[in-house]
Amino acid sequence: MGLTIPVILNSVNNLSDARYAAGMGVDLMGFEVEIAAERYINPDLYKAITAWLSGVKTVAEIAVLTPATLAIIQEHYQPDLIQFEKAEGISIELLSKITFIQKITAEKGAELDLLQHLESLILNPATFILLELSDWKDWTNHPEEILKVNHSFPVLWALPVEKEDALQIQNMELKGLALKGGDEQRPGWKDLDQLIDILEALEEN
Repeated sequence: MGLTIPVILNSVNNLSDARYAAGMGVDLMGFEVEIAAERYINPDLYKAITAWLSGVKTVAEIAVLTPATLAIIQEHYQPDLIQFEKAEGISIELLSKITFIQKITAEKGAELDLLQHLESLILNPATFILLELSDWKDWTNHPEEILKVNHSFPVLWALPVEKEDALQIQNMELKGLALKGGDEQRPGWKDLDQLIDILEALEEN
């Protein structure tokens, strides 16, 4: 048993999401470590949640990676990977020593243009490229463009997926899928329905 493709669950801030996703075989789990982030998770909570995880690589999510934020992440979180959108003041030499995911966001309506020019935006040596395409409602109508990028780069696709899209995702043989966690409605109680539907649809028989 397991998932048919690699999956990252981003923005995790509670144990309910973390334990369920880990049990389903999610490969990567992201935590927002920037204080201003919507789902910020402090070092103590991060350690408490990740202590329950086994076989899952942890990811510290931040908007801009700088030498200062890198030092904080390495000292207080010690994740397996760092996910960021921009790098400022980081030398190529230092970047080469970091295992990272580069997040690239497409503006609504500019998704195809982004895919066509993706190579010029990629920082080497990114382990994965997370393409934030959550507003791309008609992505299923562009399999050729998606497949071309999918075959060229190690992409984690953040798409507006439903459980009905699982077969198309598998037929496209996407290299990875990016999903998002949600907030607990009260401690220990959480509606996991949407996440369950998608992960179960991607589960191997």
